[in-house]
Amino acid sequence: MQTQTLERMESNVRTYSRSFPVVFTKAQNARLTDENGREYIDFLAGAGTLNYGHNNPHMKQAMIDYLSTDGVVHGLDM
Repeated sequence: MQTQTLERMESNVRTYSRSFPVVFTKAQNARLTDENGREYIDFLAGAGTLNYGHNNPHMKQAMIDYLSTDGVVHGLDM
């Protein structure tokens, strides 16, 4: 995968993640898989994955069900 778009569009706040020469294509539970099929343990535990893991099957189905009803996915906290 070419990363020029990511490098151009991503926030400078994410410089730590750009220091890894890897493009992840899959995430399940605590494991990430790169575009070459190599697996990594997600010690950084991205936002929302710390407690439940990536793509937890129960949460995933609940989210799919919610999205299929055109539920609100982003809003201001007012």
